[in-house]
Amino acid sequence: MHIVDENKQKNNKRSFFGIVLIIVGLVLIARKMDILPPEVSHVIISWQMLLIGIGLLSIFTKENLRAGIILIAVGSFFMIPKFFDIPYELRNILWPSIFVIIGFLMLTVRGKGRTAIRKGDPVNMVDVFNFMSGGNRKITSENFQGGKVTSIFGGGELDLSSAKMQDNQIVIDMFTLFGGSEIIVPRGWNVQVEVTAIFGGFEDKRGPVDTSHPEYNKTLIVKGLVLFGGGEIKSY
Repeated sequence: MHIVDENKQKNNKRSFFGIVLIIVGLVLIARKMDILPPEVSHVIISWQMLLIGIGLLSIFTKENLRAGIILIAVGSFFMIPKFFDIPYELRNILWPSIFVIIGFLMLTVRGKGRTAIRKGDPVNMVDVFNFMSGGNRKITSENFQGGKVTSIFGGGELDLSSAKMQDNQIVIDMFTLFGGSEIIVPRGWNVQVEVTAIFGGFEDKRGPVDTSHPEYNKTLIVKGLVLFGGGEIKSY
């Protein structure tokens, strides 16, 4: 069933980016023909609007509500100077203010969508928080149920190579800001990456999946947001 959902999600992304390309093309044509003023096209074709668009995509495809709202909030916040003349003193606090916005949204907005983290036994779940530091965490649970990994100005390694899943599908929710994380999984696990990366990346660097593994049909979903950072999934 999750394969059908994944294909539907990819089709939604293709449709969204197709619409975006059409809009960008029409804006550029209108600008070349002097139909659209330059100040309007500078707003539509900007990194702020890119963040807003990716945020809308995250919400529309039900990937990650929190990541979508954060991206829309950041894009909209930095769009303000394009419409209003902000004094120099206030411009100096724009970047510090964005940390306040992100922190507030992390506290108030829960991750929702078709892959929301369910409540489980805390003993079999992981909750890692790295702030200006790093560390390695090895999970050996016989009934691993997912959890959260937050890295701000730091990072670390989450080793799941000795963990086992009883459920067919579990979720790890990630948030990375100026940091990075590495997740090591058993070679037989099916891993589905639903991470939104802005000015960074999150890659699946595993080798061939072991189809004879007893947990081959079980799925780990890694979702969340990476801002100015990175991450990767590996198997040994």
